[in-house]
Amino acid sequence: MRVLLLALLVSLPLAAQDSDSLTGSVPTGRRLNFRYAIDFGPTVVNWTVACNLNTPSSAGIVVRLIDVDGLAASAQPQPNAIDEVILPGQGTANAALSGSYDGVREFVVEIESAGGGSSYSGSITTSAGTLTLEMQDQLVLSATGLKTAVERFAFWDGTVPSGSVSAAGVELDFGPSQQTRFVRFEGIGTNIEKLELLNTTGGSATILATFAYPDAGAVTAVPVSGKGIVYLRVNARAVNTQAGSASWALSVPSGITLRRVGSANTGGTKDGECSTGTGAGSLWLLSGLVALANLGLRARRKPSA
Repeated sequence: MRVLLLALLVSLPLAAQDSDSLTGSVPTGRRLNFRYAIDFGPTVVNWTVACNLNTPSSAGIVVRLIDVDGLAASAQPQPNAIDEVILPGQGTANAALSGSYDGVREFVVEIESAGGGSSYSGSITTSAGTLTLEMQDQLVLSATGLKTAVERFAFWDGTVPSGSVSAAGVELDFGPSQQTRFVRFEGIGTNIEKLELLNTTGGSATILATFAYPDAGAVTAVPVSGKGIVYLRVNARAVNTQAGSASWALSVPSGITLRRVGSANTGGTKDGECSTGTGAGSLWLLSGLVALANLGLRARRKPSA
């Protein structure tokens, strides 16, 4: 009996582990996004989530592992909720995060080529809980349009005429019950007087955050309350003397669905699709989070293993 109990106890941690394979290829100029849910159970447990991808391609690979809830609640310029590995050639990129959670939490894997396109193979593994792939999509990084990824991230990058405002909005589905969740807002601009995040639900506008002259970049996490559909808009206002350019991003937590306003689909740019829009007579020149990522606002980076 003792031997049986000992064998059962030893086997419990192993039974709690779960993994999913990741194999494919990423073309140049694309970002592949995979959103996973992990059910950690009813009590708080310590976890480690790791993504290990090998590439035989000399172009190398870029891998990001993102804790969706940790990122949405973080106001740090380089949050611990993201681990990014840049592999400049052949080899294995090892990204990992750890913490303590209960319930269902979400994680995203982003994959890019470090050069002209790369193949990869490997897995994502959790030390606790059960792992489920919820959805996947991809971004064309150079495409114009307000872009969203896996219903959790929105990106905008564009020019703003002098003295004018360029605006773009998203809708968040909070579900049937009233709740308050944190949303991460980050932005950067040149010749930009201010970036404003507003809640426009119900036809009125409430300012949630303002970045004045965000030349060096700024980030915050703000509480957003509501049920059903909540509308958020970001205004980018240029200085009066010359045209400006800006980039901003929104990140929402697990269970909050983010889409373009009026979109009935997933909101992602699947198979290289993108969207463009015009408002108040201005063309919104939109792209992904390339500028923010390059400036280190979003991820902390480490050398590859």
